[in-house]
Amino acid sequence: MPIKRTSAAGNAALLALRSMIAPMVAVAIALIVGGALVIALGDNPVEVYGTIVQGSLVGWPNFLVTLQTMTPLLFTGLAVAVAFRAGLWNIGAEGQLIMGALCSGIVGYAVELPRFIHLPLCLIAAMLGGAIWGLIPAVLRVKFRVNELVVCLMMNPIALLLSGWIAARVLKAPGPTNKLPDVLDSAGLTNFSVYSQVNAGFVIGLFLCILFAFINLRTKIGFQWRMIGLNPRFANYGGMQVERKALSVFLISAAIAGLGGAEQVLGQYHAFYDNFSPGYGFDGIAVAMLAGNNPIGVILAALLFGALNSGGVVLQMMTGLSKYLVQVLQFIIVLILSARFSWEWLKAQRVSVVEPQPQAEALPKNAETQEN
Repeated sequence: MPIKRTSAAGNAALLALRSMIAPMVAVAIALIVGGALVIALGDNPVEVYGTIVQGSLVGWPNFLVTLQTMTPLLFTGLAVAVAFRAGLWNIGAEGQLIMGALCSGIVGYAVELPRFIHLPLCLIAAMLGGAIWGLIPAVLRVKFRVNELVVCLMMNPIALLLSGWIAARVLKAPGPTNKLPDVLDSAGLTNFSVYSQVNAGFVIGLFLCILFAFINLRTKIGFQWRMIGLNPRFANYGGMQVERKALSVFLISAAIAGLGGAEQVLGQYHAFYDNFSPGYGFDGIAVAMLAGNNPIGVILAALLFGALNSGGVVLQMMTGLSKYLVQVLQFIIVLILSARFSWEWLKAQRVSVVEPQPQAEALPKNAETQEN
């Protein structure tokens, strides 16, 4: 028995190491290409990268700003990773984050309650806002086989315009800025430092990543989510209610993104501002890809992207180089990982064409059975 456990642990460690190869290669290539660009501009890449590291990780104030920057990426990265792992292409985290922020902002100022009730109510409102916004592409995907990629891409600008209209016309606070009234103190997330806006939302994000890592590895539902992503026909034949579980995964993913919006409103801005997000939802896609849809990997990938973003600001102040250099690095990382995914997808399609599965084709449409 100990030998079996040891071998199983060794296999798991080997798989974990193999899954880290592609992200590490992508980061290395991005650094090399970025270094070549820096040399072409007449600067020293070692000094430039050193400035980014120093401005993001060296010194307590700089590190706290990095934690602040990575916090929304914990939520959007995890939201995308949960959906991607189940084979659902939820790229609508940006819109879901915005709607979650809007709902938490409304409840945060419009309802006066004790703190132990008000704050959880705001968080629940954010999750509901994100989940409701994700319900539209989820239902269209599960019930009508409409491609969720297209629907999510359409829902993102709708969320931005709708929330902007509400902040500018319907519930606008007095003053020139398009924003809602400030949330009450009873709805605010506790701030941990005077050097940055790191708040209790950071702890919530870490907890959720650890929780979903446990769910994926140690629970039946995590295994079912994985099977839905790997082979939905086989999962359906095995008695899993694929449509119901896919719908629930999509809604959970959207709710997590909405919770990220609450962190911004209740912990950082203390009010809902129009166009507050610089693209946290889209960055979450890159974080999930770099993490390989692993919740623990999301923490590390969010830290990397947070360090690049905060270090890029320091880089621009210290050297005059544009902070958008870090976005070039992020783009290269995503491009490499996307190319790898596309190659693997094409290989899987070739295998499915060469080796058809008559058993799966023979399944009736209504092959769902009740779970034991």
